[in-house]
Amino acid sequence: MERKVNVAHLKTGMYVSNLDRPWIDTPFLLEGFHIKTEEDLSALNQYCIFVFIDPERGIEASEYIEEAPRLRTNSYLERFLQDNKKKVQYENTKSTKEELPAAQHALEDASNQVAHIMDTVKEGKNLNIDAVRGVVEPILDSIIRNSEAYMWLSMMQKKSAYTYSHSVDNCALAIAFGRFMGLPKKDLRTLAVGMLMMDMGNVHVPEGILNKKGRLTEAEYRIVKKHVGQGVAILKTTEGMNEDIINIALTHHERFDGSGYPSAIQGTQIPVYGRMAAIIDCYDAMTSHRPFSAAKSPYAALQNIYNWRGSAFQPELVEQFLQCIGVYPTGSLVEMSNGVVAIVLEQNLTQRMRPKIMMILDEDKKHFMEYKIVDLSKEFEDSGNLPLNIYRGLDPETYGIDPSEYYL
Repeated sequence: MERKVNVAHLKTGMYVSNLDRPWIDTPFLLEGFHIKTEEDLSALNQYCIFVFIDPERGIEASEYIEEAPRLRTNSYLERFLQDNKKKVQYENTKSTKEELPAAQHALEDASNQVAHIMDTVKEGKNLNIDAVRGVVEPILDSIIRNSEAYMWLSMMQKKSAYTYSHSVDNCALAIAFGRFMGLPKKDLRTLAVGMLMMDMGNVHVPEGILNKKGRLTEAEYRIVKKHVGQGVAILKTTEGMNEDIINIALTHHERFDGSGYPSAIQGTQIPVYGRMAAIIDCYDAMTSHRPFSAAKSPYAALQNIYNWRGSAFQPELVEQFLQCIGVYPTGSLVEMSNGVVAIVLEQNLTQRMRPKIMMILDEDKKHFMEYKIVDLSKEFEDSGNLPLNIYRGLDPETYGIDPSEYYL
């Protein structure tokens, strides 16, 4: 009897009875064959997302797609989503302004190091887990001291080399998310490494497809989707890589309603780290400039995340993510009730609608001579004694403002 298997779980000795596409679209000469060599595995990985094997004519797989593989999850986080009791209560040990230099150095160094790590793997060399941990640790320590500095810098920086910056941003945002939910440092480290490495399979995706400005064809999208299995294969052969990290790579494109890939698992069949990764990955992608899409405002991206709760994403995790990021995320551009344009500097954990802001443009949309910093949790009226509230979030480049020019 045929069984459906993700290509990441194929081994020599299996008998491939069918593919996820017509045989004529592949270089395989026989419609049905035993996997005999590493070259056979590589070819299947290149052309297919999943295949069908006949366990009676070859060896069995450890996991089948139809059986929704049982993947290890984080039991503490599963309980937290039900009872909301944090294991660790983190407090800032440095102000945002004090932490900014260290946070900036950690993120800039991480982007350079990740580019080197990925290029090394692309050259066919083994992934070095110690090098990966060396990237993660400074970011982890910085965000534990103060997560707002990272949020600010993430919005301010001009991102280049999307694949590399996206991996670093995913890593840092995951630490901030896990910190908010009270994960111990050891678990934050696991989550961070997994988020940093989950797109490692992209080293095997042609740059012409990764950087394509137009819409991907169906064939190109199939190639992109294969990065999951290719990334898992790299991580599985890396010494010191634990199961949770591998599962993040395996499940970060799965969706809560079962509409994701590669295995179309759903709900809590997806490990909680994978459910978190899906939200983080989607949010950072939407708020970044990509070859085929301009960046959305953080406010607009969060609205999309909220609208997709219960379908793409677990509702409880969406609620936690919104609380972590804030209604108007740090570094985002907003328009006030009096027409003034401002940048959000820092969240107020008890009053999410009233963060600390820096006023940039007056009501006529002209630059202030001096930029005024206002804590909306303490100031409720403008200079004309009218209520002062955030009216709406703005797209990053509205009114020609380049947020990267404004640092604390």
